Amino acid sequence: MCSNKKVEAVKDAVQQRKLNRKILNPTRRRDSMKKIILLVMVSLLVLVAMPAKAAKVWDDMSWWGNTGAKPEPVADSQGRSGYWWWPKEAASNNNDSELWGNRGIVYSQWQKPEPPAPPAPTPPPPAPPVQKRTAPVFNHVLFDFDKSVLKPEGKVIVDEVIAYMKQYPNDKVTIEGHCCSIGTDEYNMGLGQRRADSVKKYMVDNGIVAARVTTISYGESRPAVPNDTPANRKLNRRAVFVITIGD
Repeated sequence: MCSNKKVEAVKDAVQQRKLNRKILNPTRRRDSMKKIILLVMVSLLVLVAMPAKAAKVWDDMSWWGNTGAKPEPVADSQGRSGYWWWPKEAASNNNDSELWGNRGIVYSQWQKPEPPAPPAPTPPPPAPPVQKRTAPVFNHVLFDFDKSVLKPEGKVIVDEVIAYMKQYPNDKVTIEGHCCSIGTDEYNMGLGQRRADSVKKYMVDNGIVAARVTTISYGESRPAVPNDTPANRKLNRRAVFVITIGD
């Protein structure tokens, strides 16, 4: 009897252990799944990071021949694709020390950099605008009644015209002789011509080429003011300068 009870007790214990296993297995399975998922995620991160690192190294390789170290890479003498780089003189470029150990490498990605384009020539400054000259207007030279002799104050005006003609040697001048209304038309035409010729002679004597000076008389036909008072008639006894701008 006692033996049968022991056997029964053993069977009960076995059944209880099986039952406990069924209860605990789902929890263990969940823990195992979590570990597996975590391991897969870590593996994926490693795989993603590795190409990025390799790409960086490859980017660096593309600069091996462009660090400034001398001499530069030379094409393979056997006709193979690629360049050999045996620099002997380092440069002060950034990161050059990292690349200095990569000598004697043959690779096909290097291309000799194009020399920098020369700076564009500075355009010439724009030409200053050409200012068109206008003919100056000089004061009239006044004469005494029935006279053609230059007075001192008249010479001062003619000296201004002479200075201008010397400054602009291509300009020319016409001297007009005028009279008041006293006297005949014929007489005043002659008097006006004598006044213009007197001014021209003074200019030629002071260095102006005669060919640049023309004279003409208008007599009393072109008064500056009406000949109705002695003061006005005095203003009409005059020589007038008309400047022609040269080239």
